[in-house]
Amino acid sequence: MAQFWVINRRKGAKYIFIAAVAFCAACLLLLEKPFIAVFTEEEGPSAFSSAETDEREVALTFNVSWGEEHVEPILDSLQEKETTAAFFVSGVWAERHTELLERMLEEGHDIGNYGFQFKPYPDRDNEDMRRDMREGHNTIEEATGDPPVFFRPPAGIFNTEVLEAAEQMDYSVIHWGADGKDWQNPGVERIVSNVMESVGPGDVIMLDASDSAKQTSEALPKIIDALQNENYDMISIEALMSGAEISYEDL
Repeated sequence: MAQFWVINRRKGAKYIFIAAVAFCAACLLLLEKPFIAVFTEEEGPSAFSSAETDEREVALTFNVSWGEEHVEPILDSLQEKETTAAFFVSGVWAERHTELLERMLEEGHDIGNYGFQFKPYPDRDNEDMRRDMREGHNTIEEATGDPPVFFRPPAGIFNTEVLEAAEQMDYSVIHWGADGKDWQNPGVERIVSNVMESVGPGDVIMLDASDSAKQTSEALPKIIDALQNENYDMISIEALMSGAEISYEDL
């Protein structure tokens, strides 16, 4: 339902000033927090965040936009725990770390497109956004030999135009249902709690593997153990999406 606000004339200037301050604060918040997201409507292009299922199955995903310090320890933990995940990598990162991409593929992980540069798409015009999406796609395909089939917009922020562009490239747009908030570096135990407090059957779990997330590699084994203790199986995105309905929230 649409909502309308009526401003008293004498109070209008005051409210306009407050609204302007709130808008500026929101913009600053967006710049400081890389994982603020919007969702799609049920009609039209969509993003997958959670499967509607009673099975205790989840999919681990990681975002990588820069750095390599924590990627190898994360891969080591996944290998040790015999768990696979999906890595959404930027094209810039893929160009510089082909050996890590090769290891991801060899160990059974999926690689998704995270755009070429880490800059939220709603801040760009439509053609610039589409160009960045294509460049990320082409770079990953050149580095791995396979075209990516999953896409996550930079910072997870998207709108209808982004979803339409991804659909035209035959992408499945992958959001998340559970967030470790590890990019905030709140402490290892807090990251584990963030995941376990927000996760549910069918969820895509989002974690960060860039150098800015300094505690994720240490938290990951604890997260996997905690999920297994709660009888969760960690499966691929493709398996999670198979036969599933997408969860929606309004834009």
